[in-house]
Amino acid sequence: MIKKVLVLCAALFIATPINAFAHGEMVQAFPAVDSKVLAAPTEVSIEFNSKLQAIGNANINLITVTDGQGQMISSPTSVIEGSKISTRLQSTDITGLVLVRYRIVSEDGHPVEGDYSFTVGENPIMMSAQGEESVGSKNDSSLNTGGIVLVIFLIIFAVGYIIKEKKDKK
Repeated sequence: MIKKVLVLCAALFIATPINAFAHGEMVQAFPAVDSKVLAAPTEVSIEFNSKLQAIGNANINLITVTDGQGQMISSPTSVIEGSKISTRLQSTDITGLVLVRYRIVSEDGHPVEGDYSFTVGENPIMMSAQGEESVGSKNDSSLNTGGIVLVIFLIIFAVGYIIKEKKDKK
């Protein structure tokens, strides 16, 4: 009986950390999502809930900023510092809606894309879009497919172990 409890506890212990590998989510943005600022900033940055991956010199994480006419006003280069991505604005002489787009690869290896907007000027018009996850996954659950497969495997293993123990007692 003690072995059964230990196997079940081990299975639950192994399955629990799966929630820690949720896809990268925006924690903070500067300027803030849907904010109204009087003057354009010199830099735009986004912080995520986990460290961003880097693969050599490849640009797998990117942030771009465009003005209301769709013209890119940010540097083509993004700076990655742990869980933060930023870019400098090449032009700060703007007013109106500003769109920030990002594509990052978080610690779990899953690419995430999204966008948000802020408005520059005294009488801004508000319009924005909140970031969305890319690669077809619209599931809000932090359990990914691999986690679900692991839990099912552990349940099957535990049931098989219990059946084997019962047969050995006979």
